[in-house]
Amino acid sequence: MKLFKIFLGFWLLVGLVFGVSLFFPREFKVERSIIINKPIYETFAYLNNIQNIAKLSPWDKKIDSSMTWFFSKNLSNVNSTYYFSGNLLGKGYLKITECIPNEMLKTNLDINNHELTSSSTFYFEPIGYDKTKLTWKDYKDVGYNPLHRFQIPSKTELTELQFDEGLVKIRIAIMSSN
Repeated sequence: MKLFKIFLGFWLLVGLVFGVSLFFPREFKVERSIIINKPIYETFAYLNNIQNIAKLSPWDKKIDSSMTWFFSKNLSNVNSTYYFSGNLLGKGYLKITECIPNEMLKTNLDINNHELTSSSTFYFEPIGYDKTKLTWKDYKDVGYNPLHRFQIPSKTELTELQFDEGLVKIRIAIMSSN
């Protein structure tokens, strides 16, 4: 009888955790924008080059000194990819999966064979002739997994900070190119 009560208590606890998680959002959404003082075609051309995206990546030798990377033959547009490998971060790649010139660029990130995946989209909007509004969006539906749902608020806050820092790095890189 005591074993039954322990078993029942365990499943009640699991049910409670799952029930509470239903009050958390199941979608992770982040959107950040910045104005870049370059025409849209220059801003797009810079980010459409996978080597430039790799330069801006937070996954570099500062985080993992054993990090190595290489690039696909195609350096721009759909299917251009950079692959990385390190002892701390593991193996992965970032690939451009969709590309509409001067409008949109979508990338997919995969680390350790789908252990961590992410899809981000850059939107380009002209402001006059010589400025671009660059918007970076990330979205993921985590489903009904209670652990993932509990993580969404902190993950959203952290990603917003990373996007803000990343957009500033992008603006500096684009402004100093050419």
